[in-house]
Amino acid sequence: MAVLDDKGNTLSNVKLKKKTVNLTVKRQDLVDVIQSYVPSQYLYFGHRVETIESEPLKVTLKFESQSQADEAFDLCIAADGIHSNVRQSILPDSKPIYRGYTVFRGLVDDVNIKEEQVAKEYWATKGRVGIVPLLNHQAYWFISINAKAHDAKYKAFGKPHLQAKFNHFPNEVRMILDKQSETNILLHDIYDIQPLKSFVYQRVVLLGDAAHAMTPNMGQGAGQAMEDAIVLANCLAQYDFDEALQRYDKLRVKHTKKVIKRSRNIGKIAQKSNKLLVALRNFVVKIMPNQLASAQTKFLYKTKLK
Repeated sequence: MAVLDDKGNTLSNVKLKKKTVNLTVKRQDLVDVIQSYVPSQYLYFGHRVETIESEPLKVTLKFESQSQADEAFDLCIAADGIHSNVRQSILPDSKPIYRGYTVFRGLVDDVNIKEEQVAKEYWATKGRVGIVPLLNHQAYWFISINAKAHDAKYKAFGKPHLQAKFNHFPNEVRMILDKQSETNILLHDIYDIQPLKSFVYQRVVLLGDAAHAMTPNMGQGAGQAMEDAIVLANCLAQYDFDEALQRYDKLRVKHTKKVIKRSRNIGKIAQKSNKLLVALRNFVVKIMPNQLASAQTKFLYKTKLK
């Protein structure tokens, strides 16, 4: 992972810990792989949960459609995202918090990136540009810009606007934007939630963004959700029901809280727009030893899985 300024000068170059692999997978490919392991008879689409009633020995789901009867289960694993209806039902005060910036995203084909194994971010006053090489000469890109929530100005932005705003960036950035089609550019405001004290509420377990929605600055959202799933499955296989849920809570709450806070802080640093503060930040990042920067993510490799 390399961090550069808008002139292409390297500020930081953080290498992976030895004997580790950083995998970048397109979201739909990941969903397809996971779904391929689930028998179709266990998938029910169109069952939107409106509210839940959790009791010591069961949980009852109430569905949005009146035609769908309420159903009781031994356990509800809520993996319904940052805007989780289940979390809102249990913890009405836990709401997504806007973090002050919006992100454009896209995928481009037929790109020629010199360093195919290196993800890059370019930090500047106008915003932050990230490029992540993928297989088969594809690349994922993002542009992060400080903005108001639901900003109409940026909702109206298209490819030409982004090209004009970032036309002074290095050739690699301009090449990626040139390759991007006029359509298929995604735009999302960035939110997270305050860390929760627990992910377990009687017979309800929160998982993934429903439990610990985080900003994308560490690229850990999907990874932490998968870790949740592995830990929960391991605990349920190894311990009795109540002990398994307690163990899951113990292993995941503290760890993901650290990811939420560190990712949030990276965003605060990376999204600086004042010229003086940007110059100071870039100077500090440049003189910081790469080993010290790498140490900030070492805890990610120390996850206990059961």
